[in-house]
Amino acid sequence: MMEKIDGKQFTILVIMNTLGASIIFIPSIATGFGKENGWLTVLFSIAFGMLIVSMYSVIIKQQAERDIFCFIEDTFGKWFGVIIIILFNGYLFTNASANLWAIGDFMSLQILMGTPEQAIELIIIGTALIAIRHGIEVIGRTAEVFFPFTMLSTSLLTLLVMEEANWQNIQPVFQLNRLDTFVGTIPIIVITFLELFILLGITHKVNRPKSAQKGLLLGGFISGMLLLVITTACIVVLGLKATTHYTYPIYALGQRISLFNFLERVEILVAFIWFFTIFFKISITFYILSNGMSYLLKLKNHKTLSIPLALLLFLGSAILIPTTFNVFTFIYGPYLVFSVLFTIILPICILLINSVKSKQQKGS
Repeated sequence: MMEKIDGKQFTILVIMNTLGASIIFIPSIATGFGKENGWLTVLFSIAFGMLIVSMYSVIIKQQAERDIFCFIEDTFGKWFGVIIIILFNGYLFTNASANLWAIGDFMSLQILMGTPEQAIELIIIGTALIAIRHGIEVIGRTAEVFFPFTMLSTSLLTLLVMEEANWQNIQPVFQLNRLDTFVGTIPIIVITFLELFILLGITHKVNRPKSAQKGLLLGGFISGMLLLVITTACIVVLGLKATTHYTYPIYALGQRISLFNFLERVEILVAFIWFFTIFFKISITFYILSNGMSYLLKLKNHKTLSIPLALLLFLGSAILIPTTFNVFTFIYGPYLVFSVLFTIILPICILLINSVKSKQQKGS
């Protein structure tokens, strides 16, 4: 029996996937480029990003009941399609390894100080391995359970610090750094909306294609607005310099929480939010990568390669980004190029080729 998830579960997975690593890094990236206009950088990113997500929605309609790998092969032909699938699997591997490194680095530096990040990464990839072996239906239901707690933690994080907000920190509005405000949208879109193309690897598991299209658009918009709220909160509470300086400004934001001088320093909320969002992001990417490799090797069950892939992802997380200081170099450099190739150029080629094929079929 084929696994299925409903539209609500897919929407939740879209939100979790978009927040993923971005909820930690985006405030500092946005202010690094746009300065006091950092919140506008995120707002513009949402506008541009939703246009890209709309393109993905059209592809979902063309894809119908086929998985993304079969769809790519049908679009580009057998041999060229296989080459693209191999390269796309490389992108999935890079994405999953980078996210695994990110959660390991964050936990070892901020929460479990002194614990080797490799130990944390091994535990997380082991847990993700268990998740993907149970299948996407179990992952979807689990995400549905933890989603309310994630949203509650996000709401508390922003609401409990707003009494310290200084709205002068976002002024003057769009008077300075106008060009950089727009340039900053590029890395933000790369680590948020462009990565939603990966989720086309599970859209055929959604019980109705229209639910997948709606879920992608709705989930992308909701997560974008959450990132806007969090970035704005970081700027108005921490200030411009602090938000830009901190690698994890949202964690510093959590340290500012003080309720009646009793409930203080509940930054563990940040760890709670990020652990679950990035865990589901890693699990979904790992699941799709496992299916992609199984498709290439003509294996009937994706579980066959799950353990070797888990070990390779663990090794990849140690190799791709050696230290925290290399993370932004990685995002602005090779990962940006990789993302543009596989989440903008590839989808555009898919749309154009299928449009030509559709016209030829109608003409004949």
